Amino acid sequence: MTETTLRILHVTPTYLPAVRYGGTVHAVHGFAKAQTALGHAVEVYTTNVDGPGVSPVPVGARVDLDGVGVTYFETGLGRRLYRSPTMGDALRRQAADFDILHLHSVFLWPTLAAARIASSRGTPYVLSPHGMLVASLVRAKSALLKSAWIALFERRTIREAAAIHVASRREADDLKPFRFDPPPIWNVGLGVDAPPSQARAAEPSADVAAAITGSTFALAFGRIDWKKNLEALVEAVALTPDLHCVIAGNDDEGRAAGLAQLAARLGVGERVTILARQIEEPDRSALYRACLCLALVSLNENFGNVALEAMSHGRPVLVSREAGVAETVIAAEAGVVVAPEAASIARGLASLASDSRAAEAMGARGRLAVEERWGWRAIAKDMIAHYESVLLRSDARGSA
Repeated sequence: MTETTLRILHVTPTYLPAVRYGGTVHAVHGFAKAQTALGHAVEVYTTNVDGPGVSPVPVGARVDLDGVGVTYFETGLGRRLYRSPTMGDALRRQAADFDILHLHSVFLWPTLAAARIASSRGTPYVLSPHGMLVASLVRAKSALLKSAWIALFERRTIREAAAIHVASRREADDLKPFRFDPPPIWNVGLGVDAPPSQARAAEPSADVAAAITGSTFALAFGRIDWKKNLEALVEAVALTPDLHCVIAGNDDEGRAAGLAQLAARLGVGERVTILARQIEEPDRSALYRACLCLALVSLNENFGNVALEAMSHGRPVLVSREAGVAETVIAAEAGVVVAPEAASIARGLASLASDSRAAEAMGARGRLAVEERWGWRAIAKDMIAHYESVLLRSDARGSA
């Protein structure tokens, strides 16, 4: 089936321009854009939810975004679950027109509705949990509601899926405690776009320019979220003389003030800079290019695309062994893998800061690994091959 143009529908609760939702939004667009570039007919169904408000997008009309046909639907009663009756109507009308559906997220209405409708129409679907099916995370937040949702809905959604897509072996292992009866599990990592040319880069914003001037710093990039373990990173900075840290990303949970207070208590308030906002280009690349390393020290991370982004800029990475991308870092010899504890993080930071030649070599190996393996085109080809394997099995069953 390699010459066949596939009709693919991605269903996701949120999408660009709602970048506050972090990695999942970028991952879905990465898949969709690259699959389109490979010649497939790709659509996205999503909502217009963007935090407490809505994205400035047309509703109910197909729009083109990097060649991908995107339809945004309004939510109705049950907005916290992204419930959208108009999306449900569109799925009932059109699910059978696609070869395969790719559903992104769990615990939310769009995935539930799309799974049930796809099953009723005989259209296979793939489910990407995007790191949401982790027992410790379920216990930590809304445990009773999530456990009930799993029992009532998610087990069936998983059982009826053609496959479960995980981004790393770590994410596959996280599924085991739930004792699901899963279909085939596909380990397909996420991708990264090539960094913009430094020659054409605009000047960064004033706060970023100030943050990157005159000091050696580790960069923590992404949502300021409890799962990111940023308190341990601040404690590690306090254990690493002369090293600064820049923490950059959205602060929807209001944790930035507590991190600043912790840094002050530890006597490193002047060495910890917090940019609690969405970071876009050219600020994003300016931070990557100037940092000593990218520090991703999460308590749990199904993958960790920011590590690939840093690698694409030629920077070494320091990652927690709890991050799925750690296996990629180890294979490429592109950085240091540490325990998600302050002392271990501090030792890793110190090793990178003390040997600039070794750090630069790690960065060069990381850039090469991204160029050879982790571009979105290569990742999309891998996923398309998996889709085709599902359709071949469906054809075989149909002709038996």
